[in-house]
Amino acid sequence: MQVTEPRDAQRNDQLYQATIDHALGGAPDLMARLVAHARASLRDQESRALEPRERDDLTSSRRQLNQCENEAVARFTDELKAAFGRIASREQALARSVGELHFDQIAGMDADQAEQSVAQARVRHAVQIAADHALTELNGLICGMLGLEQVQLERNPLRPAVYVDAITSALSQMPVPALVRQGWISLMSGALGQELDIYYRQLCVDLRERGASAAAGRAVALPSTAAPANAVAQSQHDPARPILTFERLRQLLVRAPAGRASSDASTFMKLSSPVPLDASDSQLESGPTAFRATVPAAFEAARDMQQLDKVARRLDGKLANAEPGRHDGLRTQLRQDAHGLDQTLALEVVALMVDNIRHDQRLLEPVQALVGQMEPALLRLALVDPQFFSHKKHPARRLLHEITHRSIAYESTDSRGFSGFMEPLQEAIAPLADGAISGAAPFEQALDRLVSVWDEPSGREQRQIAKAVVVLQQAEQRSALAATMVREVLQRPDAVLVPSVVLDFLCGPWAQVVAHARITDRSGTDDPGQFAGLIDALMWSAQPALAQKDLPALRQMVPSLLHRLHLGLASIGYPRMDAAEFFKVLDQQQQRAFDAQAFADTEMVKPTVQTRTSAARLSESDSVWLAPADARASGFTEMEFEQPSEAADATHAQLKVGVWVALMREGNWSRTRLAWTSANGSLLLFSDALGFVQSLSRRACEQLHANGHLRIISGDPVEDALDAVAQTALHNSVDVLF
Repeated sequence: MQVTEPRDAQRNDQLYQATIDHALGGAPDLMARLVAHARASLRDQESRALEPRERDDLTSSRRQLNQCENEAVARFTDELKAAFGRIASREQALARSVGELHFDQIAGMDADQAEQSVAQARVRHAVQIAADHALTELNGLICGMLGLEQVQLERNPLRPAVYVDAITSALSQMPVPALVRQGWISLMSGALGQELDIYYRQLCVDLRERGASAAAGRAVALPSTAAPANAVAQSQHDPARPILTFERLRQLLVRAPAGRASSDASTFMKLSSPVPLDASDSQLESGPTAFRATVPAAFEAARDMQQLDKVARRLDGKLANAEPGRHDGLRTQLRQDAHGLDQTLALEVVALMVDNIRHDQRLLEPVQALVGQMEPALLRLALVDPQFFSHKKHPARRLLHEITHRSIAYESTDSRGFSGFMEPLQEAIAPLADGAISGAAPFEQALDRLVSVWDEPSGREQRQIAKAVVVLQQAEQRSALAATMVREVLQRPDAVLVPSVVLDFLCGPWAQVVAHARITDRSGTDDPGQFAGLIDALMWSAQPALAQKDLPALRQMVPSLLHRLHLGLASIGYPRMDAAEFFKVLDQQQQRAFDAQAFADTEMVKPTVQTRTSAARLSESDSVWLAPADARASGFTEMEFEQPSEAADATHAQLKVGVWVALMREGNWSRTRLAWTSANGSLLLFSDALGFVQSLSRRACEQLHANGHLRIISGDPVEDALDAVAQTALHNSVDVLF
């Protein structure tokens, strides 16, 4: 590989960009070699096929690959470039790869889709293993060029998973059956691993020769993409304990339909015979099942409600005597009491989910510990109602969501309000540890108790948000209408003759005045307040050469003009001091017309073409202006805009209602939640843990993000924890053929 030699102080930045450019430049040849390898493999399989039908399928697959080759090569390059761009943005920790699934998607998958997901995971795993040795050094060098103190695996855009996902995305756009496409990907995986291993080795040598140094710290994974907490434990499981595979997880979720959540165990039907703990997946599909259309999965533990009561009482006795904090021993006890494979798997899902939440670096240690205290109750719930992890609206899952999601508001345990946040939490979950769990009712009671505390006093935060939303909606509507008037003014041929200050006024505050009058008017007139009609008079009076041709008209017009201007500005609450420069310039221009000889020796204001003034920017479709009173009511922060960032679209996509962000305020970081966005996305309203609101324009958020003053934290730790469970099941399936 030949990388352009950096020649200035920004050597690392240039070397990193040269490395990315070279990788993109080599993408077409790489894909062409992978296609050639797959084609040769198909031809070899054709020659060895014994069945005519198999041989015909292989021949058809090879011919389709030939037809798609050029498009596949082009799309692979595009997909790789897009992936590099996403990773280069500041939200690489939140960007999900193509091969990563959401937990809540699994129940909707059929067996073929599940098998394809496992096959994709095997491809990623195989490529990773083939290139792993050289990749370790490359990760350090890439992170070193990025200026990172520790090796963050997800910051390396050249890692194998990125290439696998780019290939998958490129081939997914080909008009071929899914089975054919997956066959191509599988055939390409071996060659891709070898190609990347060679490429990584050469690249490491080249980077070292050009002065690149590796990051010093040990390798770490970023929070949202870290390996599931129990991935290692699952791979070294007890032979008597059934492993959680992807297909088993899908079967469990399919048989616990999200639309049939129940909060009372007594409403469930009696069950058929339980499936033994050593049951295979084929038994789950074809044998007598303990799951009916209206019965949750975990009730295969008992033949009837009397047996269930016995199991629950026995578990309650053991949990009451269990030593606090001994989660492993508790899980072992519960597994021994579980009847059937599905109950055991339900316990496993809960244990993995809790472990992932307890190791979530976005949560403060007291919150992690509190979730750990809830584990006994959640495990007992899994034996009688597994729908809490398959149904988003289940009270237990909602309780976990509210606790973890709201806790992200606090930067540290010393943050203002954190102690007041934790005290009611401890009181609310205490009954869960002491009481019997036979359904969702205890969790619903705890949730209701907490919501009543959080929403006090009487929804003050919601009222404040609602008030700010009304202000921002009016401002957005007014600014959108003002932008139309601005374009009309700037397109006038005489606009170039008007002094810049006057044109700024017309395109800024006066456009807001006209728009406000039209929005608030109920009379139905074309020009409410006659503010739009003043534009011609204002532009004429600000040009001495024209105005002095009709001085009587100018003298008659000036008093009324000034009165209407002041009246219009007052209607939108425009600050008088901000308008002072405008009125000063306007007066000078009018005086020049009245007494041209007195101003003969003074310099005239030179007319300039105004295409994008500071005031005009306030009236563009993606910008807003708020009066000081409205700005205070909505916490609006006005900013001077720089050039738009290349990662602006990625930032906008991440800013969804409910997400927590960290904002730099006066040199200090604070956390706040996105509570509302306007219809066109130009305005965003945030609310922090104490109920204070702050609003920003979309462009302001993008600029803050580009400058490192806005960090997107997360949306939902519980969903992330369950997604990690899905990844664990997928990881386990890579080495388990079933």
